[in-house]
This record gives sequence, structure tokens and C-alpha cells, in this order.
Amino acid sequence: MPSKKASGKKTSGMKASAIAASCLLIALTIVLLSGCHAKPEEKHYPITGEVISVDAAHRILTVKHGEIPGLMPAMTMGYQVAESKQLERLQPGDTITADLVVSENKGRLEKIKLVNSRDQKTAP
Repeated sequence: MPSKKASGKKTSGMKASAIAASCLLIALTIVLLSGCHAKPEEKHYPITGEVISVDAAHRILTVKHGEIPGLMPAMTMGYQVAESKQLERLQPGDTITADLVVSENKGRLEKIKLVNSRDQKTAP
């Protein structure tokens, strides 16, 4: 028959193993949940406006646009541009359309299309 001392060590060892297993399970759950961030929701707004300035080095396009229903009133504002190559052909005075993508209160312009060049507006 095992002594009380031996069974006490066995019970103590089982408790330690159960605690260690519980801690491991909690740690694993935290790691798995931390990797499960949902992608922030993106909203898309079509805009039309006049190019005021082009800052290719910082990929910022300043546009004077009309009201964007559900988002903001008409204003002049600088926007990040998703792809810098979209800025290459733009100059102040051009009219553009673009897709304003807003996520986590940050906006960027995508799918920029030149509607009317400044040079075409001044041609006789």
C-alpha cells in the first residue's frame, strides 16, 4: 500500500501538470486569436474633381472635389495615391475621376482617370 507521502506527491504532480496544460491552452488560444484580426472594412466613393497639385515624392494628390454623399462636403483636400505611377501624367488644372477608398478613417485614391487635361481646356 502506498504511503500518504507518495500519493501526495502523485496528486501534487497531477495538479502541476493540469495547471501547466491549462496555461499552455490559454497561451495557444491567445496566439491564435491575435492572428485572427478581421480586415478593416473599406468603403468606396466615386469622386470627380480638379487637380490642384501633384506631390509625386510623397504620393499625394490635392483635389478640389464636389460633395461626396455620405462622407464629406465639397472641399479641396490632399489624398494619398495607391500607385505612384498614376500621378505621372497628371498636372494642376486637370479634371479627374477616381475611387476614394476609406478604411479606418484614412483615405486613398485608386483608379484615377484623366477626364479632361488642362492643356485641352486652354486649346482654342
